[in-house]
Amino acid sequence: MKKLTGLGIFLLVGALLALQPFPARSGPLDPYIEAAKKEGAVRIGITLRAKEYGKPSGSKYIAAFQKKYPFLKVEFKRIGGARERERVINEMAGGMFSFDIVPASETMVPVVMAAKLPRIVDWEKLGVPKILAHPENMGLILRTMAYGIAYNRDHVTDQEAKAFTWETCTDPKFKGKNAMDDRPRHLNRFFLEDVWGREKTLDYARRWAANNPSIESSRSTAASKLMAGAYHIICGMQRSSIKELQVYAESKNLGIVFPEPVPIGFGDIIYVPDKAKHPNAGVLFLAWTGTQEAQNLLDEVNFTGHPDFEGNEINQVVKGKKVVIAQWEHLARTDEDLAAILQAMGMPVVRSKKKK
Repeated sequence: MKKLTGLGIFLLVGALLALQPFPARSGPLDPYIEAAKKEGAVRIGITLRAKEYGKPSGSKYIAAFQKKYPFLKVEFKRIGGARERERVINEMAGGMFSFDIVPASETMVPVVMAAKLPRIVDWEKLGVPKILAHPENMGLILRTMAYGIAYNRDHVTDQEAKAFTWETCTDPKFKGKNAMDDRPRHLNRFFLEDVWGREKTLDYARRWAANNPSIESSRSTAASKLMAGAYHIICGMQRSSIKELQVYAESKNLGIVFPEPVPIGFGDIIYVPDKAKHPNAGVLFLAWTGTQEAQNLLDEVNFTGHPDFEGNEINQVVKGKKVVIAQWEHLARTDEDLAAILQAMGMPVVRSKKKK
């Protein structure tokens, strides 16, 4: 038998090593995955609707998570507006934990933190981008809202809309033909000193109010009225409200443009309650929402993906534009700034509440 040459020995050893099973690479989520397998289930409470106009939306998003972790029995229920979220917070304060993932609006975060409800997790170590994680690790941004000027194509052409700026909302041409949300959160972004600053924003608010905008407390109602032609434009409209009608209701007469600076605000912050029944499964869901796959799918089904993720539509829409994205440190002054804006517009500072 001929002696093996050096090269032959090298090739033989390489072949033998190739036949040996290599140990699976471990990752930061592995302990949560193993613990979640024992939990076997997760109950998700978020703002997404399962369907929009009879077509899958939130259900498609949840199905993608279920496919990622097939060993979990996933239950999904919508937790909608402020009252529902407050109810869930009160239930948890009373010791009832029905959900493993819970949403909060940006103004609720201090209340949730003071009550010590969230499970604190180092989200960045689990691969979640810093732009989504709360600085004290109480949770993540699930949805982000891009604000623009929506218009009815029966009254405004696409070519005209391309030239819109935020000053368009003060144009006498649209006096009495424009509308706004009763809490114009997009102006909060302009309030910042490195954008417009306080005085310029308040001056703008006064001039906009002088243009006699209709005040709407429901974005979905406002969008429906715009579609019906009751308004020509709606300033500070959330992209998602218009896209839902364009995509799911197949509306052809609605458009939306995004003048600079483009305001981007927090839609929802989601967190895992510290005393959740299936906390590890909850952590897996939050970590998954921070992936490019999840954010791009979210932008597809709910139109609220984060613009920093390549591959989604909002990323392409605002590319090259000046964008003003909300920062966590702004939360403490959100209501204070909004109160000043509403006062400048001559509006009530607090929503009227129905008597019980």
